[in-house]
Amino acid sequence: MLLVVVSTGGVAASAPAQTVAPTERQGLQNDTASLGPGQSAALQSENCSFPVEVTDATGEPVTIEEEPDRVVALGASVAQTMWAIDAEETVVGLPTGYTTAYLNGSQNRTNVLGANQNAIVENIVDLEPDVVLAANIIDEDDIETLRDNGFTVVHFEGASSISDVTEKTRLTGQLVGACEGAATVADAMNATVEEVRASATDGENPTVYYAMGGGWTAGPDTFIGDVIATAGGDNVAAAADIRTYGEISEEVIAAENPDWIVVPEGRELPKSPAINATTAVRNDQIVRVNANFISQPGPRVTEPLQELSAAFNPDGASETQTVTETERDAVTTESDGGATDAPTTEAPTTDSGSGFGPGFGPVAALLALVASGLLARRR
Repeated sequence: MLLVVVSTGGVAASAPAQTVAPTERQGLQNDTASLGPGQSAALQSENCSFPVEVTDATGEPVTIEEEPDRVVALGASVAQTMWAIDAEETVVGLPTGYTTAYLNGSQNRTNVLGANQNAIVENIVDLEPDVVLAANIIDEDDIETLRDNGFTVVHFEGASSISDVTEKTRLTGQLVGACEGAATVADAMNATVEEVRASATDGENPTVYYAMGGGWTAGPDTFIGDVIATAGGDNVAAAADIRTYGEISEEVIAAENPDWIVVPEGRELPKSPAINATTAVRNDQIVRVNANFISQPGPRVTEPLQELSAAFNPDGASETQTVTETERDAVTTESDGGATDAPTTEAPTTDSGSGFGPGFGPVAALLALVASGLLARRR
């Protein structure tokens, strides 16, 4: 379940659905277990009155007394969301590096996350934030340490679907006083999902293998798995009884013979007789997606969603683009940051959550955790 939110301020009518094309930050349109209908409606109907009380992933009630002026985005997915909802000016700290380099101005913030997904507590203390928004991968010990230092910390749940990402976007807006921007982005995300679903062609779904790296893949009970399913693909991970993240054998890949293979940019396609013999390789049906956008449970997850939909359903692909090239330039650095430079030590986790902190998401962080012997640590 996502965070339960109680606003102790006033309640306003819900924002109307957006039907216009997104602006440059809304163009970022694009995870945590699904909210029930009542909870979702509550999040959409409440305004940005403060104080706001939430119960977060640690089970602790957290109260944000007033609209924060200084926010630490402890996780790249959190930073992506803050930029998308037009609240980046309040961000004083985030994970710097390739996972956030595509966000304009991110290089000017203080780094708050170490190589092993540990919070750099001393940096956060120096920043004196009003609130710390922590991705789900952040260790609860770090959360406790920050709270012991007197900081207000909201620890997000993990995400297992696109709708989870959407609701987390709305929630983030409520926590930082950016409800209007969050509602616009969330509505645009929902519209994109509906367009993709409508574009699905009749007939049998193509089989899809998501090659995270290191033999790992994402199962259907993850937000990445939901991206594949929503785009019209049949995830071969299910045949290996992989529901969240896990290693998939070459025998299963050979037996399932995927029609398509999805690979994050910057990562080599696995080379083996089993992979080379697949329909995907023989027919050159390989889709490369932005490593950050597919692995970070943030609004831009709808970009790889549209790319996969266009590949799987070429005759029915949606004509709507999530973000134009001009808009992309407006919200990225010239080099698009390190968005395509996924490290060779990426690794998946065993948890179905998706709030992978440095912005990795289950992909980049899992292999990083494996490499550092921390796979047992849950998000």
